[in-house]
Amino acid sequence: MKRIWSEILTFLALIFLVTYSYPAFVVEVSRSTQKFIDIVQWVCWLAFAFDLLVGIFRAKVKVDFLKHHLFDVAAVLLPFLRPLRLMRVISFGGLVIQKVAIGRQFAITLKVAIASFFIAYVAAVQVTISERSIEGSNIKNFGDGIWWAVTTVTTVGYGDRFPVSTEGRLLAVLLMIAGISLVGVITASVASWFVRLSQTHNEES
Repeated sequence: MKRIWSEILTFLALIFLVTYSYPAFVVEVSRSTQKFIDIVQWVCWLAFAFDLLVGIFRAKVKVDFLKHHLFDVAAVLLPFLRPLRLMRVISFGGLVIQKVAIGRQFAITLKVAIASFFIAYVAAVQVTISERSIEGSNIKNFGDGIWWAVTTVTTVGYGDRFPVSTEGRLLAVLLMIAGISLVGVITASVASWFVRLSQTHNEES
């Protein structure tokens, strides 16, 4: 039953991601469409909130439960984090890769890389929605948003696209922190792979 409920939540996260992303790709959303989107997102929110409350109720030490489920708490409190529940799918996929073929380190690196681009996508959607109607903003469509998000999460930062609203700048700070952490893991993994390759070559020589 627990597994089925987890799969339902993952499905709802996917549905939420679709409805959440839609306004970023459409210049003007009709009232009926926006009403439908709001209903779907409220249903998803209620499911996530119910799951969190049940977990808190069942936990013997509620403080410890909250400490170990900070992401779930954030997903309920911050709407744009809700799609990140799909990271469970990414983790499962990385585990499959690890067991089937190419080794643990590559699986971890692949998971982190996918997570980086996934977070960049969610950030691009949010910044597009937040910035598009702001006067003086240079992020007017999803193309601008994803370009900004990718250059930010990879710490390239060309500066040709940047948020001007308070919400956009706060999102940028969070994305910068996530980018430094995630890209650092990828860089360290690649460097470690080259070091081991060099050591293997020296041993064979």
